Amino acid sequence: MRTLRITLVGMALIGGLYAQEGVKFGLRVAPGLGFFSVDSSGRTVRSLASSGVFNFGGGLMLSFGFSDNVAFLLGAGIGSGGGKMEFKPAYGIPGNTSSGADTLLRLDSTGLASATTVTYRVTTINVPVWIKMRTNPLGTTPIRAKALLGGQVDVRVGSSTNSDRVIVSADFIDQDRTRTGQHFGTFFAVASGGAGVDVEIEGVGTIDFTVLYNHGLINFFDKDLKFDYQNIKDLQPYKNLKGRLSNLQFNLIFWF
Repeated sequence: MRTLRITLVGMALIGGLYAQEGVKFGLRVAPGLGFFSVDSSGRTVRSLASSGVFNFGGGLMLSFGFSDNVAFLLGAGIGSGGGKMEFKPAYGIPGNTSSGADTLLRLDSTGLASATTVTYRVTTINVPVWIKMRTNPLGTTPIRAKALLGGQVDVRVGSSTNSDRVIVSADFIDQDRTRTGQHFGTFFAVASGGAGVDVEIEGVGTIDFTVLYNHGLINFFDKDLKFDYQNIKDLQPYKNLKGRLSNLQFNLIFWF
């Protein structure tokens, strides 16, 4: 009965949306350039270097117009992104000896003689939530300038780690491509802001283009990942590390 009530309420809400003026449906495509920053307690880690990778997203959007100039945008879609991290021989991984004492395993002591780049990628289900504010048509043109403010929540549904060599052991980073969720968090969030234009095509719909910056708010890494190596246990390669995924996204939405 509870499920039936929830279903009926949901149907009533959807029916109400159809009846509202200013409600629009849209399709979104969003390629982007990723930025990946890594630090420890706000300080640069000299034995690590990080960079972003190309990312892509898209999905369905709903626009609820408060007026001709202000709208609330809500969406659901899928996206991919990630980052690269260069592990240098001097990087130390905290752990414990067999007697329980704290220790630090340096990568050069495991045979790593030169830096190794590891690429992390995640696929997520995302929910963007934005406020759109736009001007009246510019002169006699169908073009309006506009701004977007808001954020996005992502839930990881897939992930992979790619490395040219094994680092320490296969339990940490294996060679070639391993699909695993161990290295990554489950939830991510970004704060978003950007500007662009709306172009209204009479009898067709509106093309909405925005250059949007999304700033990562939640740590990318799973700091609880642990593995053992020789006589050292509970090695924690991401302890105290904060990796944030940000991106410059080129949002194209077609409203109809």
